[in-house]
Amino acid sequence: MVKIVLDTNVLINAGRGEGSYGKRILDLARSGQVQPLISHPVRQENRLIIGQLVRDARLRQELEDYLRLAQEVKPEISGVMLEDEEDYKLLDAAVGGGAQFLITEDRHLLDVGEYEGVQIVTPSVWWQWWQRHQDDSGHTWASWTKNILGK
Repeated sequence: MVKIVLDTNVLINAGRGEGSYGKRILDLARSGQVQPLISHPVRQENRLIIGQLVRDARLRQELEDYLRLAQEVKPEISGVMLEDEEDYKLLDAAVGGGAQFLITEDRHLLDVGEYEGVQIVTPSVWWQWWQRHQDDSGHTWASWTKNILGK
């Protein structure tokens, strides 16, 4: 299963509507099609920002569902230099949890591109990747090969 870390900005932007990339990714995470990862510091930031910015009751519930379903991981201190110190908690969670992707709209993180096997991408780039890696049944090729090969 694809492991992802979502930046708070992606969660907030899920409020843009059903067609938004943030909402699509949130729905995949909530339905168990991808494995969201989260560290304690990221969860705290998410709750704080959601509490301040999200007024829609339905979206707030969906975000709470996401936070409840996300697998908590122990952050691993990264050695990369970032311009914004607040971004370390996201990258550290992604590296510590073995995420394939850190999905964000933060230019400071996007400029890194890749670190320790974690691809740092925008929601639209990730969505395009997701679409290319699914078969007609909605399964990713990685999950398909895992089922066939047992690995």
